Amino acid sequence: MNKKILVICLVLLNLVTLSGCSSETDTKADVKTYPVKTVELQDKSYPISLEYEGLTGGSEVRKLSFKSSAKVSKIYASKGQYVKKGDNLVDLDKTDLNFEMEGAKSQMDAASAQYDKAVNGAEAEDINKAQIAVKNAEDNYKYCKDLYDKNVTLFEMHAVTQQQINDIKIKLDGSESELNAAKETLNQLKNGTRKEDKQALLAQLNAAKANYDSKVNLVEDGSLKADVDGYVVDILCKEGEMQSAGYPVVLIRSESQVVTVGLSDNDVKKIKLGTKAQVKIDDVTTDGEVMNIVQMADSKSGTYSAEIKLVNPIDNSKFYIGQSTKVYINEGEKNGIWIPISTILNDGQDYVYVVENGHAVKKNVTLGQTNENLVCVEGLKSGDNLVNEGMKNIKSGYQVSVE
Repeated sequence: MNKKILVICLVLLNLVTLSGCSSETDTKADVKTYPVKTVELQDKSYPISLEYEGLTGGSEVRKLSFKSSAKVSKIYASKGQYVKKGDNLVDLDKTDLNFEMEGAKSQMDAASAQYDKAVNGAEAEDINKAQIAVKNAEDNYKYCKDLYDKNVTLFEMHAVTQQQINDIKIKLDGSESELNAAKETLNQLKNGTRKEDKQALLAQLNAAKANYDSKVNLVEDGSLKADVDGYVVDILCKEGEMQSAGYPVVLIRSESQVVTVGLSDNDVKKIKLGTKAQVKIDDVTTDGEVMNIVQMADSKSGTYSAEIKLVNPIDNSKFYIGQSTKVYINEGEKNGIWIPISTILNDGQDYVYVVENGHAVKKNVTLGQTNENLVCVEGLKSGDNLVNEGMKNIKSGYQVSVE
């Protein structure tokens, strides 16, 4: 009897034990885990850049014009043509310009002769002529003086009138003036030209030379030449038409490829000439360099214009004036916690998930600088395990399994 009771007790004990194990297993099976992938965060440094929209073109498009007005004689270039520095583009009719140049040369030669004469002194032949002129003037003066004296005596005798005396006095004064002038000329020839007169003649010669050089430049400018290697953007004149001085004739784009951006008040202080940049035009990305920064803000946009030259030019067939581009101007490096942009979620606030003790924990983050597909954030620390795959399937507090 005792044996039967013992057996029954053992059976009941086993049933209770099995029932307890089954309940514990079922409880564990009810807790769902979510598979995720994580990456351990560390402080790292990445290059950062200022991102702007830019326009191709800028300062490399040049407007060429003439210094003088004349009729267009010949056009050598055509729209879209590639030209080299020094190639002929447009000629003016130089007929009138050549006349003006020859006239200026004659004036310069005359001024030069006068100055040389003053510096070198008079020749013996000139002095002899001056001496003869003085002798003739003296003889004429003596004759007029003698005639005047005789007529004064006759006037006292009432033999001539006062009018006759006055007429003779005028002749006497004139002969005296001629004598003094002849003597002055002779003295100048003997003593040489005064320093002040030489300086005046030199100034006249320099003015004549400057005028001649100006006319020569106008004649040379009458043939418009390319001042850079590049492409003709447009021709703004026609053969046979009058072309006004200073009015654009040819638009030419240099081979240098430039992109212009408008920098903000803060950003313009962060960069300088030579700062490196990356420029993206359509599907092409190339290196650039800041070559010019305008120091005055644009009155309309309030931005500071900066020109970026493409260090590695792209195919000209893909570079069009006025095309929109993406520009990334290097600003240096930033040290901090960098995470993939794709890991960031938003419910009105940017946040990510990290794994702590096998559970997902929501962390709010503040976004900072970017570098391609990475962003520097605040709100995380080195050593955090960031969920970088599967984050859209979990919520804060979920139990997760890291694959």
